[in-house]
Amino acid sequence: MKREKKLTKKERKALKGPTASHTHEEQHIHCVACGRHIEPAEMEGSTPSAVRLRCQHGGTWAACSGCGARGRELLAVHDRTGTPVQAAAAWH
Repeated sequence: MKREKKLTKKERKALKGPTASHTHEEQHIHCVACGRHIEPAEMEGSTPSAVRLRCQHGGTWAACSGCGARGRELLAVHDRTGTPVQAAAAWH
């Protein structure tokens, strides 16, 4: 007696569709230095409480206004060595 063919993990995920908790269309930003969740509105206005940093490779990273210097240091190491940015773990 032959066993029925099972779907692969990729096929099961494709049938289920995107999860309701997280989609890539929504903006989900974290500080590269401390990992704090940053709302997109925090980067706008006359006195933003968060900034966007750009590495030499063209990647953009967000940082709290208080973590801007540390974020620039992390991107400088990334630019100098070519290793991935050592971003802090995300927290909410």
